[in-house]
Amino acid sequence: GVGMTTFSRFVCSFFVLGLAAIVATTAGAEEPKLFSYEQAFGGSAQARFGAVRGIEGILGPLPEIKDWLDDETYLELRSDEDEDGKNSRLFAVRVADGSAEVYRDYPALAAALPEDFNIEKPADANDDLTRLVVAKGGDLYFVQLPEGTVQRLTATQAEEKNPMLSPDGGWVAYNRNNDLFAYDLENSVEHQLTADGTEEILNGYASWVYYEEILGRRGRYRAFWWSPDSSRLVFLRFDDSGVPKFPIYHADDQHGELEIQRYPKAGDPNPMVRAAVVSVVDGATTWLDFEAEADHYLAFPVWAQDSDSLIMQWMNRGQDVLRLFSCDPATGQKKLIHEENQRAWVEFYEDLEMLEDGSGFLFTSDVDGWNHIYLHGMDGALKNRLTTGTWPVRSLLAVDEAGGWVYFTGSPGKSWDSQLLRTDLTGEKLEVLTKAEGSHQVKMSPSGTYFIDTSSSIHHPSRMQLHRGDGGLVRKLGDQRIPDMDGYAWGEPGLFTIQSADGAYRLPVTWVLPPKMEPERRYPVIVSIYGGPGSSSVRNSWRGLQDHYWAQRGVITLRVDHRGSGHFGKAGTALMHRKLGTWEMEDYSAAVAWLRTLPNVDPDRIGITGGSYGGYVTMMALTHGAEHFNFGAAGSSVTDWKLYDSVYTERYMDTPAENPEGYKAGAVLTWADRYTGGLLITHGTIDDNVHMQNSMQVVDRFTCDNKLFELMLYPDSRHGVQKQQRAHRSRVTHDFWVRTLLDGEGELAPQLGDPKE
Repeated sequence: GVGMTTFSRFVCSFFVLGLAAIVATTAGAEEPKLFSYEQAFGGSAQARFGAVRGIEGILGPLPEIKDWLDDETYLELRSDEDEDGKNSRLFAVRVADGSAEVYRDYPALAAALPEDFNIEKPADANDDLTRLVVAKGGDLYFVQLPEGTVQRLTATQAEEKNPMLSPDGGWVAYNRNNDLFAYDLENSVEHQLTADGTEEILNGYASWVYYEEILGRRGRYRAFWWSPDSSRLVFLRFDDSGVPKFPIYHADDQHGELEIQRYPKAGDPNPMVRAAVVSVVDGATTWLDFEAEADHYLAFPVWAQDSDSLIMQWMNRGQDVLRLFSCDPATGQKKLIHEENQRAWVEFYEDLEMLEDGSGFLFTSDVDGWNHIYLHGMDGALKNRLTTGTWPVRSLLAVDEAGGWVYFTGSPGKSWDSQLLRTDLTGEKLEVLTKAEGSHQVKMSPSGTYFIDTSSSIHHPSRMQLHRGDGGLVRKLGDQRIPDMDGYAWGEPGLFTIQSADGAYRLPVTWVLPPKMEPERRYPVIVSIYGGPGSSSVRNSWRGLQDHYWAQRGVITLRVDHRGSGHFGKAGTALMHRKLGTWEMEDYSAAVAWLRTLPNVDPDRIGITGGSYGGYVTMMALTHGAEHFNFGAAGSSVTDWKLYDSVYTERYMDTPAENPEGYKAGAVLTWADRYTGGLLITHGTIDDNVHMQNSMQVVDRFTCDNKLFELMLYPDSRHGVQKQQRAHRSRVTHDFWVRTLLDGEGELAPQLGDPKE
């Protein structure tokens, strides 16, 4: 860990560097440049994180790799500026020699297609981008490439949603008015597969709590899956009629508008869910043998490659039992093949993958305390455990059955690093394929023959390299580190651990210190956190410009992870069961107590910030932990777990009836009498995830208690602030820190131009 001695060593080294810089300047060298507000907070992800296209004059661009076309060719998007804006062409790049040829000339195609046809970002496409589904004006169109022919599929008043091509490319399935449809492209015929869709009955379209907490936002409410032979769909049917309604008010126009959301809060009735298989040709429907009115969860069906069976996952309402059932799509009969039980909670196997040869399936589970890979036979019996140890597997990436390898990311060394690994299907050969410390994001070729690795660390921005499947380097593709970086005064990043207050854990910490620390000066600190169960903020990856911007202005930025953040396996995370808010405050407060022992930290200017769960932690820090934190900026915050959704909250807290003391201890208002000021609250007025109700209840209490705080609402913004309002939010938060941590002596954010530009 880093204690006072180590910190002092940092200070001394910076002091020496500072003197060297003064001497160099005297000798005629240029003074290192500072980042402008526009560079660091200009509203784009490029400015904040150093995205693929780079930041002009600071970071170089990386190739924009879209995906693999086949095992020997990848697709790269290349853009050039012209008088009309930006032209993009997709190139097929050969691994063997790096040669490239135009695969899709988007400007030329756009000229031959109807106006406003976005074929660069279709609603769906097959792997080689020859068959595209384009959504335009609420209707669907089919585009055949490279010919550029267009076929209109729908012309209805209602919007078609979630179009998905069948594996053979001959059909498109989609939702309309909460019913499920399939379009036969060869015969130009639409087949309606369900007919009872209403505002409360949703066929193949996820109920909100499933979209948010189970199936995931990336699925955009889609709750249907094609069989590999393209003949059938398995879908989930939701009945929301018993789910309580929550009103969301839109303050637009003369009279406003009231949006009614079906949202189950902790302890409320959930949507009833069933599963069925339907033939796209004749609409014949078979309901899988799960109880229709049961208070359970069904999710993530996975078809066998021969389409003759599928695995459905079932979980109880208490979320401590997970069962896998092998289901017959012809009869609906199910057979239990696997069960997992945990004292705290279980997780769905979101990465369950069937082997193509039909011999078994892979998934990851943390049932033994760390997330690892298991191979089971189709009868559910364990065949091989592929990984083991006190480290986690992060995600399955590819299975090369011919070569006998499984590729995945994990953290076999330091918990803040992420590496690419592979293991054989016996679990006897484990290889770490990426060698450099840091975080590695990988795009595998279809069979794992090659991979493209984009890596970074706290000291180095992203670089991209092409490797063979065994890890051998083929060629370097790009590096964001450019000579112009050396002209700036970068902060000094660090990555280390500190002791928890009870001595049980070494808590991971990363920070960025000012580039020229003065031995006698005391510096303010911004602690940036998220804090949710299993969610870490401390990673060995490039953080972008904002931390360095603050460092240049004399502010230390720090991230610290508590014992339930995932660094310590399920044993650590499970400590949060029924106690959300407890260990976060214990360990974050210990980190601040440690900060206050350091000679260069100002004990009266320590701020904390976060959004969503991080907003919750920030609110708790300024109430429960008020003796440790001076200021806080909380965005879109949960403030009472009784106000949040059933699936997420009950996973960790059980129901309010089962755990009343836990809910009380984890509520911000329980500790409101400790609040002394220094809080900025921001929230979107139509947030459908963390309702503005959360912040309003705290506002009500603080105003009744005559306690000062700052509030900024963003009209018509949901959980994420609208694009056109993000520049304002950045200014508000930036200027809050200038006033509170820099005593108003720092530069306030300038008025930016049109945020839509």
